[in-house]
Amino acid sequence: MADDVEIPLRGGIAPRGIVRVGDTVRRPLKPDAVDVHALLRHFEVVGFDGAPRFLGIDAKNREIVSYIEGWTPLHNGYRLSEDAVRAGGRLLRRVHDLTEGTKFASGAEVACHPNLSQPNFVFRGSLPVAIIDWDGTRPGTRLRNFADFLWAFVHPAVYGEGDPAERMLRLAVDAYGWTGAGLTDAMLEVVGDFQDVVRGAPEAMAWGAGELEYMERNAHLFRSTLG
Repeated sequence: MADDVEIPLRGGIAPRGIVRVGDTVRRPLKPDAVDVHALLRHFEVVGFDGAPRFLGIDAKNREIVSYIEGWTPLHNGYRLSEDAVRAGGRLLRRVHDLTEGTKFASGAEVACHPNLSQPNFVFRGSLPVAIIDWDGTRPGTRLRNFADFLWAFVHPAVYGEGDPAERMLRLAVDAYGWTGAGLTDAMLEVVGDFQDVVRGAPEAMAWGAGELEYMERNAHLFRSTLG
């Protein structure tokens, strides 16, 4: 690919204006760009390869980040392999461990990626290798952020009722190394909050209502497995 050719990136949930140029991605600057760039530099310094590298600002006032080879899902409804679920759990654990006690946690536990759905993960083959789109990252708790991951990345609803949904969630919990309580209730809160975020968008509201109904219907099963 020529170094000056701009190829629009339309995979995953990439908004307009994001293009690939050679081995880089150019993105419009967001209001929290300074903080995000600092976080990406932190990941680079500590040797974390699961996020893009911040490379500067181009002549069109766009941020430049490294292009991570792979593919991004079109939505978050894919049935993942057991190895993919484990790999995703380990990625998130690294993010939490590497931001705990840093300025990015800002007095909270960790820095929390705002949307841990499948389209924000880069896959190689069937395994997730990186997390992208860090805009909106904010301080928060491991519990809440991990619950978001369990709902949006593992996405138990695509596996049906009970097992294997319970098994896939358990695989993610074990891979992350989670030993706390309250995951099921936190997942219910995450799905409920999604309804508030998309209020006024009928299609998204209908989808979210189905997700919430699924979680409420299976909550007693998940509590026995996850707590």
